[in-house]
Amino acid sequence: MRAAVAFLLAAVLCFGGGRAASASPDFDYPAAFNFGDSNSDTGGRIAAGFEPMPPPYGSTFFGAPSGRFSDGRLILDFLMDAMDMPFLNAYLDSLGAPNFRAGVNFAQAGCSITPASATSVSPFSFGLQIKQFFAFKEKVTRLLSQGDRYRRYIPQLDYFSKGLYMFDIGQNDLAGQFYSRTEDQVIASIPTILLEFETGLKTLYDQGARKFWIHNTGPLGCLPQNIALFGKDPTQLDELHCVAKHNRAAKIFNLQLHALCTKLRGQFAGANITYIDIYSIKYALIGNYSRYGMQTRVNHILLLPRKPSIKKSFGPFRISYQ
Repeated sequence: MRAAVAFLLAAVLCFGGGRAASASPDFDYPAAFNFGDSNSDTGGRIAAGFEPMPPPYGSTFFGAPSGRFSDGRLILDFLMDAMDMPFLNAYLDSLGAPNFRAGVNFAQAGCSITPASATSVSPFSFGLQIKQFFAFKEKVTRLLSQGDRYRRYIPQLDYFSKGLYMFDIGQNDLAGQFYSRTEDQVIASIPTILLEFETGLKTLYDQGARKFWIHNTGPLGCLPQNIALFGKDPTQLDELHCVAKHNRAAKIFNLQLHALCTKLRGQFAGANITYIDIYSIKYALIGNYSRYGMQTRVNHILLLPRKPSIKKSFGPFRISYQ
């Protein structure tokens, strides 16, 4: 597993794709500001009080649940570590005197790029996360004007223009639609999703953001939950036994996201936009799992809450409700 983590981190750092990505990227940033979903949520959803997070979450690194939907660290954590920066605290987490001097994390598990609806898993859509960012910036400005009392806990004002703005979002916009829509309908919605994303990026740029680090979406069809629910027909699976239609939609989303990044490089004067091909990195990791210390491709998914002590099998997956 350590080899898998090393591969993933090296791939992210060296093969970002697009201008500004290189084998030795310059990671000299005073702060980072992250927007996203469960792939980079470091405690936002739990701090909002949506649900409990009992073990085994956090068990392999933190020794206890850490607010991450993982038993250990997230890609975001490894990136922060690679930049010699502390892990980002969630914007909503006020317990334990969190330090926001090196940035803040607005990511929320279950959120989407498009505005939340009555059926959304999380109300904290991309647009709302941006509003939280501006509320954060406004409060930082006010606190700094009061003297040195809070300076060790919050970013300096120039950090907002010099900092790295990170994005890992869009997975839920696609995956959620497959429960009620056809593949063609999901694909047809992608331009609308990305228009909302573009609007958010432009808003941040207009307010001084210049360094953008954008992850594309991963292979949705390889998520255990999607394989369990949509992968019962073997003819609908790809060569890695992932759900083909989900992955096709993800690829089309990523092609259009890449085109958007290329367009914005021409429009955002003085900006640096790095596009990270997370899809290819994760798909290669899944396809070559044995090289990185894993004995099976996927063999377990743990779903927490609701009904206690219920175990159910979906093909190769064991679902445990605790």
